[in-house]
Amino acid sequence: MGKIVVIGSINMDIATELAGMPELGETVKGQDAVISPGGKGANQAVAAAKLGGDVVMVGMIGNDAFGADALANLNSFCIDVTHVRGVDLTTGLAMILREHGDNRIIVAPGANNAWPDDLMFDEIIAGASIVLLQNEIPFSVIEKAVDVAVQHGIPTVFDPAPVDRFPVAFLRKITYLTPNETEFKQLPDDILQGNTEALLVTRGKDGVRVCDADGDTDILAVDVEVKDSTGAGDTFNGAFAVAITAGKSLHDAVRFANQAAAQSTTKIGAQVGMPFLEDIEANLEK
Repeated sequence: MGKIVVIGSINMDIATELAGMPELGETVKGQDAVISPGGKGANQAVAAAKLGGDVVMVGMIGNDAFGADALANLNSFCIDVTHVRGVDLTTGLAMILREHGDNRIIVAPGANNAWPDDLMFDEIIAGASIVLLQNEIPFSVIEKAVDVAVQHGIPTVFDPAPVDRFPVAFLRKITYLTPNETEFKQLPDDILQGNTEALLVTRGKDGVRVCDADGDTDILAVDVEVKDSTGAGDTFNGAFAVAITAGKSLHDAVRFANQAAAQSTTKIGAQVGMPFLEDIEANLEK
Protein backbone atom coordinates (compact mmCIF):
# COMPACT_ATOMS: atom_id res chain seq x y z
CA MET A 1 0.00 0.00 0.00
CA GLY A 2 1.44 3.37 -1.06
CA LYS A 3 1.78 6.65 0.80
CA ILE A 4 -1.35 8.81 1.06
CA VAL A 5 -0.70 12.55 1.32
CA VAL A 6 -3.62 14.60 2.66
CA ILE A 7 -3.38 18.37 2.15
CA GLY A 8 -6.14 20.27 3.89
CA SER A 9 -7.90 21.67 6.90
CA ILE A 10 -7.41 20.79 10.55
CA ASN A 11 -10.22 21.91 12.87
CA MET A 12 -11.79 21.29 16.20
CA ASP A 13 -15.53 20.58 16.02
CA ILE A 14 -18.06 21.95 18.48
CA ALA A 15 -21.32 20.06 18.01
CA THR A 16 -24.76 20.03 19.59
CA GLU A 17 -28.04 18.23 18.89
CA LEU A 18 -31.18 20.31 18.26
CA ALA A 19 -34.86 19.41 18.12
CA GLY A 20 -35.24 21.99 15.35
CA MET A 21 -33.07 24.60 13.62
CA PRO A 22 -33.52 28.20 14.85
CA GLU A 23 -35.20 30.81 12.68
CA LEU A 24 -33.53 34.18 12.09
CA GLY A 25 -33.26 35.96 15.43
CA GLU A 26 -34.44 32.93 17.39
CA THR A 27 -32.58 31.21 20.26
CA VAL A 28 -33.13 27.50 20.83
CA LYS A 29 -31.77 25.08 23.39
CA GLY A 30 -29.40 22.33 22.31
CA GLN A 31 -28.05 19.32 24.13
CA ASP A 32 -24.60 19.38 25.75
CA ALA A 33 -21.86 20.54 23.39
CA VAL A 34 -19.28 17.96 22.29
CA ILE A 35 -15.78 19.12 21.33
CA SER A 36 -13.82 16.78 19.07
CA PRO A 37 -11.11 16.86 16.36
CA GLY A 38 -12.30 17.56 12.81
CA GLY A 39 -11.66 19.44 9.58
CA LYS A 40 -12.10 17.79 6.20
CA GLY A 41 -8.36 17.28 5.75
CA ALA A 42 -7.79 15.78 9.19
CA ASN A 43 -10.96 13.69 8.88
CA GLN A 44 -9.79 12.18 5.60
CA ALA A 45 -6.36 11.50 7.08
CA VAL A 46 -7.85 9.72 10.12
CA ALA A 47 -10.29 7.75 7.95
CA ALA A 48 -7.44 6.48 5.80
CA ALA A 49 -5.19 5.75 8.79
CA LYS A 50 -7.89 3.74 10.60
CA LEU A 51 -8.20 1.62 7.46
CA GLY A 52 -4.49 0.86 7.42
CA GLY A 53 -3.27 3.67 5.16
CA ASP A 54 0.25 5.11 5.39
CA VAL A 55 -0.80 8.75 5.81
CA VAL A 56 1.04 12.08 5.72
CA MET A 57 -0.93 15.15 6.88
CA VAL A 58 -0.09 18.59 5.53
CA GLY A 59 -1.92 21.46 7.24
CA MET A 60 -1.99 24.41 9.60
CA ILE A 61 -2.97 24.71 13.27
CA GLY A 62 -2.98 27.55 15.78
CA ASN A 63 -0.48 27.76 18.62
CA ASP A 64 -3.32 27.26 21.08
CA ALA A 65 -4.90 24.50 23.15
CA PHE A 66 -7.13 23.40 20.27
CA GLY A 67 -4.09 23.10 18.01
CA ALA A 68 -2.24 20.98 20.57
CA ASP A 69 -5.27 18.70 20.88
CA ALA A 70 -5.62 18.39 17.10
CA LEU A 71 -1.93 17.49 16.70
CA ALA A 72 -2.06 14.93 19.51
CA ASN A 73 -5.09 13.34 17.88
CA LEU A 74 -3.32 12.94 14.53
CA ASN A 75 -0.31 11.45 16.32
CA SER A 76 -2.56 8.94 18.07
CA PHE A 77 -3.40 7.40 14.67
CA CYS A 78 0.29 7.21 13.66
CA ILE A 79 -0.19 9.88 11.00
CA ASP A 80 3.01 11.61 9.85
CA VAL A 81 2.63 15.23 11.06
CA THR A 82 6.07 16.48 9.97
CA HIS A 83 4.37 18.99 7.66
CA VAL A 84 1.75 20.28 10.10
CA ARG A 85 2.74 23.82 11.10
CA GLY A 86 1.61 26.07 13.94
CA VAL A 87 0.93 29.81 13.64
CA ASP A 88 -0.19 32.53 16.04
CA LEU A 89 -3.83 32.32 15.02
CA THR A 90 -6.84 30.42 16.31
CA THR A 91 -7.06 26.78 15.21
CA GLY A 92 -9.89 26.32 12.73
CA LEU A 93 -13.30 25.74 14.32
CA ALA A 94 -16.42 24.06 12.96
CA MET A 95 -19.79 24.61 14.62
CA ILE A 96 -22.02 21.62 13.91
CA LEU A 97 -25.79 21.74 14.44
CA ARG A 98 -27.34 18.26 14.29
CA GLU A 99 -31.02 17.59 13.71
CA HIS A 100 -32.53 14.10 13.31
CA GLY A 101 -29.32 12.54 11.94
CA ASP A 102 -28.55 15.38 9.53
CA ASN A 103 -26.38 18.44 10.10
CA ARG A 104 -25.58 22.03 9.22
CA ILE A 105 -21.98 23.19 9.61
CA ILE A 106 -20.39 26.64 9.99
CA VAL A 107 -16.59 26.79 9.58
CA ALA A 108 -14.31 29.54 10.94
CA PRO A 109 -11.01 28.73 9.14
CA GLY A 110 -8.51 30.53 11.40
CA ALA A 111 -5.05 29.00 10.89
CA ASN A 112 -6.27 27.06 7.85
CA ASN A 113 -5.96 30.28 5.84
CA ALA A 114 -2.35 31.00 6.91
CA TRP A 115 -0.25 28.83 4.61
CA PRO A 116 3.46 29.74 4.24
CA ASP A 117 5.15 30.16 0.87
CA ASP A 118 8.08 27.86 1.70
CA LEU A 119 6.24 24.51 1.90
CA MET A 120 8.21 22.03 -0.21
CA PHE A 121 5.33 20.51 -2.17
CA ASP A 122 7.71 18.85 -4.64
CA GLU A 123 9.42 16.99 -1.82
CA ILE A 124 6.15 16.11 -0.07
CA ILE A 125 4.18 14.96 -3.12
CA ALA A 126 6.92 13.26 -5.17
CA GLY A 127 6.92 10.21 -2.88
CA ALA A 128 3.13 9.88 -2.68
CA SER A 129 0.93 7.26 -4.28
CA ILE A 130 -2.13 9.52 -4.12
CA VAL A 131 -2.95 13.05 -2.92
CA LEU A 132 -6.23 14.02 -1.20
CA LEU A 133 -7.50 17.61 -1.21
CA GLN A 134 -10.62 19.53 -0.16
CA ASN A 135 -11.72 23.18 -0.38
CA GLU A 136 -11.35 24.34 3.24
CA ILE A 137 -7.92 25.87 2.60
CA PRO A 138 -6.88 28.67 0.18
CA PHE A 139 -7.45 27.73 -3.44
CA SER A 140 -3.94 28.91 -4.35
CA VAL A 141 -2.53 26.14 -2.12
CA ILE A 142 -4.82 23.53 -3.66
CA GLU A 143 -3.94 24.61 -7.19
CA LYS A 144 -0.21 24.52 -6.47
CA ALA A 145 -0.45 21.03 -4.95
CA VAL A 146 -2.44 19.73 -7.93
CA ASP A 147 0.06 21.17 -10.42
CA VAL A 148 2.93 19.47 -8.56
CA ALA A 149 1.01 16.18 -8.48
CA VAL A 150 0.36 16.38 -12.22
CA GLN A 151 4.06 17.06 -12.88
CA HIS A 152 5.00 13.92 -10.93
CA GLY A 153 2.18 11.79 -12.35
CA ILE A 154 0.57 11.33 -8.92
CA PRO A 155 -3.23 10.77 -8.93
CA THR A 156 -5.35 13.24 -6.99
CA VAL A 157 -8.70 13.06 -5.21
CA PHE A 158 -10.55 16.36 -4.81
CA ASP A 159 -13.66 16.84 -2.68
CA PRO A 160 -15.03 20.22 -3.89
CA ALA A 161 -16.53 21.15 -0.53
CA PRO A 162 -17.37 23.87 0.23
CA VAL A 163 -18.27 24.20 -3.45
CA ASP A 164 -16.98 27.24 -5.35
CA ARG A 165 -16.63 28.54 -8.91
CA PHE A 166 -13.69 26.31 -9.82
CA PRO A 167 -11.93 26.91 -13.15
CA VAL A 168 -12.74 24.12 -15.60
CA ALA A 169 -9.05 23.85 -16.49
CA PHE A 170 -8.28 23.11 -12.83
CA LEU A 171 -11.03 20.48 -12.46
CA ARG A 172 -9.75 18.64 -15.53
CA LYS A 173 -6.39 18.15 -13.80
CA ILE A 174 -8.03 16.13 -11.00
CA THR A 175 -7.95 12.35 -11.30
CA TYR A 176 -11.00 11.62 -9.11
CA LEU A 177 -13.65 14.25 -8.33
CA THR A 178 -15.92 13.38 -5.37
CA PRO A 179 -18.78 15.90 -5.03
CA ASN A 180 -22.04 15.17 -3.29
CA GLU A 181 -25.28 15.74 -5.22
CA THR A 182 -25.60 19.40 -4.19
CA GLU A 183 -21.99 20.18 -5.11
CA PHE A 184 -22.24 18.28 -8.39
CA LYS A 185 -25.12 20.50 -9.55
CA GLN A 186 -22.93 23.57 -9.04
CA LEU A 187 -19.94 22.26 -11.00
CA PRO A 188 -19.43 23.07 -14.69
CA ASP A 189 -20.82 20.68 -17.29
CA ASP A 190 -18.61 18.32 -19.26
CA ILE A 191 -15.72 18.16 -16.78
CA LEU A 192 -14.95 14.49 -17.44
CA GLN A 193 -11.97 15.32 -19.65
CA GLY A 194 -8.25 15.91 -19.38
CA ASN A 195 -6.69 13.97 -16.49
CA THR A 196 -10.05 13.19 -14.90
CA GLU A 197 -10.62 9.43 -14.83
CA ALA A 198 -13.83 9.39 -12.82
CA LEU A 199 -16.51 11.55 -11.27
CA LEU A 200 -17.87 9.97 -8.07
CA VAL A 201 -21.11 11.61 -6.96
CA THR A 202 -21.99 10.63 -3.39
CA ARG A 203 -25.77 10.60 -2.91
CA GLY A 204 -26.40 9.54 0.68
CA LYS A 205 -29.21 6.98 0.92
CA ASP A 206 -29.11 6.63 -2.89
CA GLY A 207 -25.50 5.40 -2.94
CA VAL A 208 -22.80 6.59 -5.34
CA ARG A 209 -22.94 7.34 -9.05
CA VAL A 210 -19.69 6.49 -10.84
CA CYS A 211 -19.13 8.37 -14.10
CA ASP A 212 -16.13 7.32 -16.15
CA ALA A 213 -15.14 6.50 -19.73
CA ASP A 214 -17.40 3.43 -19.65
CA GLY A 215 -20.50 5.46 -18.77
CA ASP A 216 -22.51 5.89 -15.57
CA THR A 217 -22.90 3.17 -12.92
CA ASP A 218 -24.97 3.39 -9.74
CA ILE A 219 -23.58 1.64 -6.67
CA LEU A 220 -26.31 1.09 -4.10
CA ALA A 221 -26.18 2.52 -0.61
CA VAL A 222 -25.51 0.29 2.40
CA ASP A 223 -28.54 -0.02 4.68
CA VAL A 224 -27.61 1.18 8.18
CA GLU A 225 -29.26 3.03 11.04
CA VAL A 226 -27.97 6.59 10.65
CA LYS A 227 -27.15 8.41 13.89
CA ASP A 228 -24.81 11.13 12.59
CA SER A 229 -23.82 11.84 8.98
CA THR A 230 -20.99 14.24 9.94
CA GLY A 231 -17.77 13.08 8.30
CA ALA A 232 -19.36 10.48 6.02
CA GLY A 233 -18.04 12.19 2.90
CA ASP A 234 -14.58 12.48 4.43
CA THR A 235 -14.68 8.80 5.33
CA PHE A 236 -15.60 7.98 1.73
CA ASN A 237 -12.61 9.92 0.39
CA GLY A 238 -10.12 8.48 2.87
CA ALA A 239 -11.36 4.93 2.30
CA PHE A 240 -11.34 5.38 -1.48
CA ALA A 241 -7.69 6.47 -1.37
CA VAL A 242 -6.78 3.41 0.72
CA ALA A 243 -8.54 1.10 -1.71
CA ILE A 244 -6.95 2.66 -4.80
CA THR A 245 -3.45 2.54 -3.31
CA ALA A 246 -4.08 -1.12 -2.39
CA GLY A 247 -4.66 -1.88 -6.07
CA LYS A 248 -8.45 -2.26 -6.12
CA SER A 249 -10.33 -1.47 -9.32
CA LEU A 250 -12.32 1.77 -9.50
CA HIS A 251 -15.69 0.14 -8.82
CA ASP A 252 -14.35 -2.10 -6.04
CA ALA A 253 -12.69 0.94 -4.46
CA VAL A 254 -16.02 2.80 -4.55
CA ARG A 255 -17.83 -0.17 -2.96
CA PHE A 256 -15.20 -0.30 -0.21
CA ALA A 257 -15.48 3.46 0.38
CA ASN A 258 -19.28 3.30 0.28
CA GLN A 259 -19.26 0.64 3.00
CA ALA A 260 -16.88 2.69 5.14
CA ALA A 261 -18.95 5.85 4.77
CA ALA A 262 -22.14 4.03 5.70
CA GLN A 263 -20.61 2.54 8.83
CA SER A 264 -19.28 5.94 9.87
CA THR A 265 -22.85 7.23 10.21
CA THR A 266 -23.81 4.65 12.83
CA LYS A 267 -21.97 6.49 15.64
CA ILE A 268 -22.01 10.07 16.91
CA GLY A 269 -18.94 12.08 15.92
CA ALA A 270 -17.00 12.37 12.66
CA GLN A 271 -13.75 10.58 13.54
CA VAL A 272 -15.16 8.40 16.33
CA GLY A 273 -17.54 6.74 13.89
CA MET A 274 -14.93 6.01 11.24
CA PRO A 275 -14.48 2.23 10.95
CA PHE A 276 -11.33 0.13 11.11
CA LEU A 277 -10.28 -2.19 8.28
CA GLU A 278 -11.54 -5.35 9.98
CA ASP A 279 -15.01 -3.79 10.30
CA ILE A 280 -15.21 -3.10 6.56
CA GLU A 281 -13.91 -6.50 5.52
CA ALA A 282 -16.41 -8.27 7.77
CA ASN A 283 -19.33 -6.33 6.32
CA LEU A 284 -18.16 -6.73 2.72
CA GLU A 285 -18.06 -10.49 3.29
CA LYS A 286 -21.73 -10.35 4.31
